[in-house]
Amino acid sequence: MKNSLYVYLFESHNCGKFCPSCGISPQVTCGRDFSPNDACVGDGMVVPDFFSSFALIPIIELMYQEYPPHPVLSPYIDKYWEVKGSPEMGEKMKILPDGCTDFIFNLDDARNLEDKNRFGVDPLHGYFVGAMKTYSELSVCAGSLHVIGVRFTPCGLTIFTKKPLGELSGQRLHLRDVGFLFHEEFASLLREKSTLEERLQVIETFLISRLKYAEEVDKQIVWTTGVIRQAGGLLPVRELMSRVCICQRHFERRFKHATGYTPKEYSRVVKFRRAMDVLRQVSGNNLFSVAVDCGYYDSSHLVKEFKKLSGSSPMVFTSLPADTPITYLGE
Repeated sequence: MKNSLYVYLFESHNCGKFCPSCGISPQVTCGRDFSPNDACVGDGMVVPDFFSSFALIPIIELMYQEYPPHPVLSPYIDKYWEVKGSPEMGEKMKILPDGCTDFIFNLDDARNLEDKNRFGVDPLHGYFVGAMKTYSELSVCAGSLHVIGVRFTPCGLTIFTKKPLGELSGQRLHLRDVGFLFHEEFASLLREKSTLEERLQVIETFLISRLKYAEEVDKQIVWTTGVIRQAGGLLPVRELMSRVCICQRHFERRFKHATGYTPKEYSRVVKFRRAMDVLRQVSGNNLFSVAVDCGYYDSSHLVKEFKKLSGSSPMVFTSLPADTPITYLGE
């Protein structure tokens, strides 16, 4: 493999700590107390000794940053993110399922990403990315990359639209084909701003203005997604139904409408993400214990699921050298 910068994209929680090495508070912090095994790389950027990831992207000269939403939007927006840099032509990017949905905006003057079906991210265009049930592989087809994204919480998008998210699962759609929330010229509007802070302000101002037209969020389903995450995706659907006192057919319909997943599909993604977290803490010869701990039958079941959801062996997540350069700005 080429000498690559690995960027791990992951979910974290703001801890507000200062880096003990450089004394700078990251714009977006690490998500927990710093430990002795963390490595400071300056300017508030930290390589943590442990983190939870949903995407492993081998790519050259790429910077990924995350930013928390305004508190009034935090029930609906998971984070804002930016990817910017000069990747090599032909580099592959694997995006893994994480249980969320995104709107992304290409601020470049070039078509810079394509999938195997030639669906591309065109210059100054916006796209919707529906709930992913497996990984997606994109190829870099330009020498520069500048994308800003808005990631919604599992049920967060439903406050802005009545559109059933189940109809959009696994899809990447141009804004003109989505028909709700952001308009077609939104990427151009962001490009006109000179700083990232101004661009995020445009996004936040727009989203906050839309709250006055808010749709009702299904609180039972929001609660259920939280229960699934807390249990690591291991609770049977029957137990979930009994907790919310809803019949199976009605429960699954409401769940898919709000998240884009069936309860079983969402639980599968959550279990997969937890397994990735655990794998970062163990050596490659402990796959059986990881499999059992995370609710898989055995190591072969774990490997099979990882192949389906990530396109890679779970060994990928245990075999990276400790000094692999990782850009990390958590929320």
